[in-house]
Amino acid sequence: MLLPHTFINKIKDCHSGLFLGLFYFYLFILPLPLGSNRPIAWHAEQFFIFSLLLVYFLLHSDYLLGVISKHRIPIGILSGTVIWMAFQLMPLPVSLLAVLSPGFESIFDNTATSFASISLDFQATIDALLKALSYLCVFILALAIITSPQRLISCLVFMVVTGTLNGFYGAFEILSGQDFSLFMNMENGHRANGTFVYHNHFANFLFLCLSAGLGYFIATLTQRKAFPQRDVIASTLQTMISPKSAIRLCLTIMVIALVMSHSRMGNTAFFASLFIVSVLYMFIGKQVPGGFKLLVLSMFLIDIFVVSSWFGLEKVRDRLEATSLATESRDEVVFDTVDIIKEFPVTGTGAGSYETVFASFQSNNVNANYDHAHNDYLEFSLEYGLPVTLLLGLLLCFICAISIKTLSKAKDRRLAGTAAAALMAVVGMLMHMSVDFPLVAPANSSFFILLLALACIAHNLLNNELNPTVNHTEPV
Repeated sequence: MLLPHTFINKIKDCHSGLFLGLFYFYLFILPLPLGSNRPIAWHAEQFFIFSLLLVYFLLHSDYLLGVISKHRIPIGILSGTVIWMAFQLMPLPVSLLAVLSPGFESIFDNTATSFASISLDFQATIDALLKALSYLCVFILALAIITSPQRLISCLVFMVVTGTLNGFYGAFEILSGQDFSLFMNMENGHRANGTFVYHNHFANFLFLCLSAGLGYFIATLTQRKAFPQRDVIASTLQTMISPKSAIRLCLTIMVIALVMSHSRMGNTAFFASLFIVSVLYMFIGKQVPGGFKLLVLSMFLIDIFVVSSWFGLEKVRDRLEATSLATESRDEVVFDTVDIIKEFPVTGTGAGSYETVFASFQSNNVNANYDHAHNDYLEFSLEYGLPVTLLLGLLLCFICAISIKTLSKAKDRRLAGTAAAALMAVVGMLMHMSVDFPLVAPANSSFFILLLALACIAHNLLNNELNPTVNHTEPV
């Protein structure tokens, strides 16, 4: 009969891969139920990820606390945001609220209420708080479980495969003419949505997975060797059946689906961020293989001028050309949102409260119901307040800084590739957030948070590489 501590040690010896598998299973399921943008989906998945982190903590509390301490800057910012969201639910004196944000004075002026919460939509803020906690769990688990360059590459491949399956399904729905989605029986339109409700969320998800694809290619590039004439055919055949060829096919499938989504900023963010990060790597990367320039050039030529022209890139171009302030009503929404922010600049109105608050404050120039601002910068500022929004901006600046450092100093291309994937994701997401709300879908937010975590892991492994004498311990 095994003693309890012996039994626990045996569990520890065999569960490392199990936790990684369960973590990937969770991430794989996230996009399927409409991007998890439905209460039944996000509540079930929150229970899963909370339980997974709890069990991991019970088995590896000392190690996990060490991970949190090592990555205290990003975890501190994310945890601070979660704490602020919880604070928005607490009852506070109305007189204090009126001092913090003038908008509360007009709301509670004619009421006998002595205490009220910052949040003007209590249930929406609770939902947003639980989502944020799940993203924090994803971030911490990724830092704890993905601890080697090999696992970084496996994670990038996982994201590429997940995006490819979703992209293939989205393209198949349009090309086959299905009227209703296989997932939750949603009606299909003329744009590819994949397993998402909103085509822009689908496009953003594909963009994140394409970022992982770029990182994989940088990680696996090698200096090209000169082959004798008789070995050229064998070398060519070997290249055609290599994993990189399969990944390149996956990227092509995702680009087809991305173009078929007809998402203007989704396509713009992908191609612009791909160009920016690729050029940056060419200038600051260590020992950049000559084949990388050819790879990037082929991606632009094949994806833009060949594949995209067959699957509707001109429709995206037409939508971009037709976009103007005269044809879009979002500019009035922006002006009204800015006016609301001026009333609640410090405290915000509560995470997730945009729809409720905007309906109460919107001007006569906006007749439609807007549940989101179509600009995450403004929506975050309205809901969280300017200080917390700026704090989250600092987090992205921190991720960009450590990604650029890793990209420029890492001799191990697996670290450089991971940093490039994260940097491309941040650059593209910052662009997409300016005209839409891509982070509303839990699947998108979780994959984005995962890429931010990968940047931190790669930077930590770089520090280990630069300081090999430091003792770095991790559980089996």
